[in-house]
Amino acid sequence: MGGNVFDLTKPIKKENIEPTISKFMEELSRIFPGAKKHFKDIRRLGSVGKKDISGDIDLAISEDSFKDIKEWDLDEKHIKELFDGFKKRSKSATDQQIMKRAILVALSEKIEEKGKDIHFDTKGTGVGSLFFAFPQYEGNKKTNEWVQIDLNTGNIDWLDFAYYSDVYKGNVKGLHRTQLMLSLFSNKGYTFSHNYGVKNKETQEITAKNPKEAIDLLNKLYGFNIDKTILTNYFKMQEFLKNNLSEEELNKIYDIYLKILDRTRADIPEDLQEYWIKNQKRLGLKGKFLPTNSNLIKYKTESVGFIDIYYEGET
Repeated sequence: MGGNVFDLTKPIKKENIEPTISKFMEELSRIFPGAKKHFKDIRRLGSVGKKDISGDIDLAISEDSFKDIKEWDLDEKHIKELFDGFKKRSKSATDQQIMKRAILVALSEKIEEKGKDIHFDTKGTGVGSLFFAFPQYEGNKKTNEWVQIDLNTGNIDWLDFAYYSDVYKGNVKGLHRTQLMLSLFSNKGYTFSHNYGVKNKETQEITAKNPKEAIDLLNKLYGFNIDKTILTNYFKMQEFLKNNLSEEELNKIYDIYLKILDRTRADIPEDLQEYWIKNQKRLGLKGKFLPTNSNLIKYKTESVGFIDIYYEGET
């Protein structure tokens, strides 16, 4: 879900996902032998293994796995130094979030020191993720291609909900569902994070840490009765919202949604392309990251310097 952050990685075939994950776990177990017991509980996220081809591999590991950092052979003094440095520069993160970042950075440093055939990018450590480039495997044989593996830390139930992806026909992907849900929260003054929950933008308080709390909050904010089954599918969400919100409220959500997608490496869902065209000028939509086969590519305007940030789940 993080978008591609490595130049050398390629999409991976469905049949190569299992052996590649297995070899990835072997490498982590070699680097962190004391933490080996935690790797058996790592869960796949999103569309991994559901499609013939996956752009990357999203995995989740419980944040409880890092309660005893001695299992990971990490230096407590160094983590404290990292924590103090991050805390001085932080404007809104909680101590728990800062500590998670410090641990992830220490983990990445250990991987850099001991890792073989593994590269990483730590740009996601602030939100609880590590991005790896790892060789693809076909059975036990290493291929000449690499794949991006995103390791996300947090509450497993929340991560599974936040990253969930149905398999769709047409140009809709899992991120379209998640960003529409993000837009629902943003419209009411809340920030949705893939990794830690839902936060009140004004108070910076995390108000929902699990799927039930997030769904209850949505129902309270909008006065409707949406459920998890609807929230896991883009088209079910669209049908529900059209039947339960006024046109004015729905358009506010669409405005937020299209602005998010405009700085995301993804196409615009076909059912919203007409709205995108009609409101492009008003919303300042550039289409910089539209795929070359998009129906909207002819409307693409000049670059505006945005980067791919959808993995953060924040606006």
